[in-house]
Amino acid sequence: MTIRKKATQKAGSASKAARATEAPQARRHPEHSAAYEATMGSYAAALDLVHKREYATALEGFLAVEKAAVEEPELAERARTYAAVCNRKLAPPPVWPTSAEDRYHLGVVRANEGSVEEAIRLYDVALQQEPGSARILYARASARALQANTSAAVADLRQAVAADAKCRHQAANDPDFERIRDEAAFIDVIEPTPTGA
Repeated sequence: MTIRKKATQKAGSASKAARATEAPQARRHPEHSAAYEATMGSYAAALDLVHKREYATALEGFLAVEKAAVEEPELAERARTYAAVCNRKLAPPPVWPTSAEDRYHLGVVRANEGSVEEAIRLYDVALQQEPGSARILYARASARALQANTSAAVADLRQAVAADAKCRHQAANDPDFERIRDEAAFIDVIEPTPTGA
């Protein structure tokens, strides 16, 4: 009986240890609720439909994700961007985008495809049409960060943050900035000192 009790105690200790290692992870990511996971699943499914060129069905998926992602502005913005892509694919394409909005969305698509130079050219023209636009400046900053062009990326990011403070948090979590994340200038924008950005 003593042996069985010790074995039970050991099993209980192992189970407590397993729970102890899981609990902090759950606390670090409270946003990963079942609803969040379902929304991410819908987003991934819609993205898969884009790759299959099933734009009408993908558009419905992205619009549903945008509605569901009320508390996830980054996800909602990405869904909006891809919804716009689907709309353009379903409509007769213009020879070249003419509005700042269209240039911004096409720039996002080109950057995601790896055509970073073309994306930056689109953002440049979009910024001529819409100077000081936080989201266009942010997009150009992220494209320049993909090129590891720290000074240009940080300059754009500073302007984007000045126009919309939410860009600071977005950049802190955006993998596009991975190549410049440890640079002092980038850190100063993300975690400004009282005299910083």
